[in-house]
Amino acid sequence: MPHQAPSDISCRAVRLPNGVRVATEGMPLVKTASLGVWIEAGSRHEAPGQEGMAHLWEHMAFKGTATRDALAIAKELDILGGLANAFTSREVTCFHIRVMDAHMERAFAVLSDIVLNPALDPEELAREKGVIVQEISMVEETPEDKVHEDFWAAAWANPAIAHPITGTPDSVMAATPKALAAWRKARYRPDAIAIVAAGSVDHDALVAMTEATFGRLPTVSAPAPGGVGTYTPPRLAVRRESEQNHVILAYPSVGNTSSERFGHTILATLLGGNMSSRLFQEVRERRGLAYSIYASINALAETGIFEIQAAVEPERTKELVDVVRAELAAVADGAVTREELEHTREHLKGLLYLGAESTENRMMRLARNTLLFGRHIPLTETAAALDTVTLADLAGIARAAFTDANAGLCILGPAAAIPD
Repeated sequence: MPHQAPSDISCRAVRLPNGVRVATEGMPLVKTASLGVWIEAGSRHEAPGQEGMAHLWEHMAFKGTATRDALAIAKELDILGGLANAFTSREVTCFHIRVMDAHMERAFAVLSDIVLNPALDPEELAREKGVIVQEISMVEETPEDKVHEDFWAAAWANPAIAHPITGTPDSVMAATPKALAAWRKARYRPDAIAIVAAGSVDHDALVAMTEATFGRLPTVSAPAPGGVGTYTPPRLAVRRESEQNHVILAYPSVGNTSSERFGHTILATLLGGNMSSRLFQEVRERRGLAYSIYASINALAETGIFEIQAAVEPERTKELVDVVRAELAAVADGAVTREELEHTREHLKGLLYLGAESTENRMMRLARNTLLFGRHIPLTETAAALDTVTLADLAGIARAAFTDANAGLCILGPAAAIPD
């Protein structure tokens, strides 16, 4: 029986005169709504000396506004009973909340206030810098996170892409209120902002609230867009004390806007996206080389990296790398069966439709499609795109990507060394 998608007729979008976008997706059978304020301002938009400013602003938004102090913000969010959070990526900053539909207006009032009117109190700023330095230390002390940071930094020639989203202890501690305010003025522009909601939401009411708040923002000239720069496959060994060697083997992939992203996603899932995947079965189940192994696409808008990650006993590191390379070569040689392709395709469709029952997932999906493509993409369109991927496509992607010249390898652990 074919998948039946929830109705997409209720999706609506508008752009205000100053450039702010409003997009909604109504879900008439639910009583909650998820709201997100999205700003196209992430770590890739930081120049040398600005590293970590996007992330620091995300933290400072919750530390007080002209009319609410940090405790008042926390209490109001708690009273709403909502699930509020925020995150910073390389390309966006997002503030989001999920509430009962009756609380939507109050939720919007809090989110819009913290985004538009952060107080940047010097004492709060000093405290939050210390918190972020602790956050950076947590990454440094977590091998599976640290190996990612080291690999990513070594892979890119462009420092705006290479540096950590959190910045460094030095760059965070050096940030001044004046520099932070200047960066925010340049990046929190109306044309970079999208207000997105899904669930039990009144589109016209949300547009009116947005016009009354974000609609007052003056237009600001956009800085010249920065490119990604050159990706160089790194070969990096990092010695540190840990029980295992943590390994990333990586190859070039495509970006989030590429029409080829569906084939790359299927290939990554088929190789290491679930327990029946080729790498999990060969590495974990048949050989007992690693507790877990993952394959995924780490992508920006324009480009991406196909990453395979596992942790292994130091003396078996070369065996792990050889096994993974052999599996990649087999896929490039056409070893994937039609049954595997259909199994993986159905797995991804299942995730797509199961996620569609969550107002938060629907809001996140609508926001990303609005930012990347400027439109709502129906679930049925994504499912149809997955259906077009063929066995020949997978073999072609693997042959082009999984070459020795393209291979990046990062090993972090007590016996880190690049094998022959």
